[in-house]
Amino acid sequence: MKKLFFFVAFLLTSYLAKSQTLILAKDVSQYIGKNVTVCDSVYGAKALDKLTLINIGGSYPKELLTVVVNKEDISKFSSEPASMFLGNKVCVTGIISEFKGKFQIVVTEPKQIIVK
Repeated sequence: MKKLFFFVAFLLTSYLAKSQTLILAKDVSQYIGKNVTVCDSVYGAKALDKLTLINIGGSYPKELLTVVVNKEDISKFSSEPASMFLGNKVCVTGIISEFKGKFQIVVTEPKQIIVK
């Protein structure tokens, strides 16, 4: 029974470690469709009517990655995401996608963004 427990624990740990790949913001284009963690500085943010955009790795329009928080998810944060992450180094976990030639991660939970 002890061997089975350790085997299952090993498999679970291996799976979780594989599913979270830590990458640099400049490398996001190589990971479209993959679940990754990207760490870099927040250079700008903007709260719009239906969403909040957070620019990672550079200022708009030269950002390397945009973090998107939809309006229905903003209430899950302790304060407005556009102001709470500005100027900080953050790690964002999620699936890289492309929108109009730009790379993004859509965040639905506050735990996906960690301030470093």
